[in-house]
Amino acid sequence: MSSRTIMNVYRYVQHTANRVPDDVAVLRPDSEDVTYGEIDRRARRVAAWVDSQGMAEDARIAVMLPDCAAYASVVLGIWRAGRVASPLNTRFGTDELVYTLSDLDPSALVTADAFADQTAAIHEGVDALDEASTVTAVTGGEFEETALPDRETRPAPAPVKRLDEEPAVVMYTSGTTGRPKGVVQTHRNITANVQCGITTFGYTDEDVAVAAVPMFHVGGLYGVLLPILSVGASFAILEAWDAAAWAALVEETGATLTGLIPTMMVDAVNTPEAVERDTSSLERVFYGGAPATVATLDAFEEAFDCAALLDYYGQTENTGVSVTFDEDTERRPALLGWPMDSVRARVVDFETGEDVPPGDQGELLLKGDVITPGYWNAPEKTERAFTEGWLHTGDVVRRDDDGLLYYVDRVDDIILTGGEKVAPTTVEEALQAMPGVAAVAVFGTDHERWGEAVTAAIVPADGSLTEDDVLDYWEREVELAGYEKPRRIVFREAFPRTATQKVNKVALAREVGGE
Repeated sequence: MSSRTIMNVYRYVQHTANRVPDDVAVLRPDSEDVTYGEIDRRARRVAAWVDSQGMAEDARIAVMLPDCAAYASVVLGIWRAGRVASPLNTRFGTDELVYTLSDLDPSALVTADAFADQTAAIHEGVDALDEASTVTAVTGGEFEETALPDRETRPAPAPVKRLDEEPAVVMYTSGTTGRPKGVVQTHRNITANVQCGITTFGYTDEDVAVAAVPMFHVGGLYGVLLPILSVGASFAILEAWDAAAWAALVEETGATLTGLIPTMMVDAVNTPEAVERDTSSLERVFYGGAPATVATLDAFEEAFDCAALLDYYGQTENTGVSVTFDEDTERRPALLGWPMDSVRARVVDFETGEDVPPGDQGELLLKGDVITPGYWNAPEKTERAFTEGWLHTGDVVRRDDDGLLYYVDRVDDIILTGGEKVAPTTVEEALQAMPGVAAVAVFGTDHERWGEAVTAAIVPADGSLTEDDVLDYWEREVELAGYEKPRRIVFREAFPRTATQKVNKVALAREVGGE
């Protein structure tokens, strides 16, 4: 038996609900707010339904819901009943959903009427799921009591004891570079992440958060929902990304914190209706999921008057945040921060696996309570991902003499051009500072002579920007090596994005093609 704390994740929110049942958990400016007591009452209803289905103790239950107050109750209810929740990426296409669910082999699906078409396709393509194993728990954006059987007769089961190492969630990666992988997250992974986040960032019951990233993502579920509910604070949910709506929600709720992907920050800066809002209540804005340039951070800070911008480095395999810095740390280009108390970190040589000295680039390896034990139903992938218990993050970083980590790029994104290695983020940093550039994405495209050409895709702030303008700016203002200069420059009105609003460079490179 584990010597560490033994606790079902559900217990943390149950404790808050017992302590402050009438306090507001979910702020809904256009509807009735949801209290802690109501969140827990609904979770008990879900647990009673799960208990009535006769599922195995290790059963997985897929959750395909929009971002709404019901998300909390459904996931908490599944945990109360001792089963494993699997949040589905609601922006997956039919093929991805069928693949994911066939791999997961769930015992049930909890969904919403908004996803009726996807649910029909799932019933047709996934052997494990049919109408009898599916419940539409959200109708018209509201938790639907009558959809759950035995409403009056079956009491909720007592919270099921779960040990540290037992799975609580199987969360699938976005699959932009291949098939989605199911990342197992244990009760200890999640509680360690939540506890460390609360103590590191000092969340209190006075905080108000705006959840702008999806609940099926670590940033939404573990970065906002669980820590906020654990301390007795409140949060509002942005149902779909819209920069103007985000700023309006911050203003209306007096939000003290929020989390954004850097592309969201670019959207907000370039949306006049967002900039006009009073967002001065923001004490902390977390950014992560992709690199953020200095130009983007500076423009956002100026436009939205937030007290602190803090990096939030993490992965699905890290159960969320694992590297950050505090409000007293000077923000510098590419800064990630210090490893949090929940992990130990190493920076190692790609060839030898030996630790590299400060200043040298290497792969970031992590070990700790927040790190997944492995991938669902994929022992070979798990074996490749770990070396003696250390997770290979696939991220290239460097560490300074003070122990601060700086991001270089993804291992797979490094461009090899004419025998030289180019980090796309370095080129993006240089070009994003150019006046007239709204957004930039750099990647490699096939080239007969150089192997790969450094390619810059640019969204201009207006239609007047030309390739000559960009090249002239590079020659005048940019002090990088000649081989880092873009060999191709293309203009786009917008970039394709993933479900979490990251630039989808795989799709963009496919669209641009090679020379």
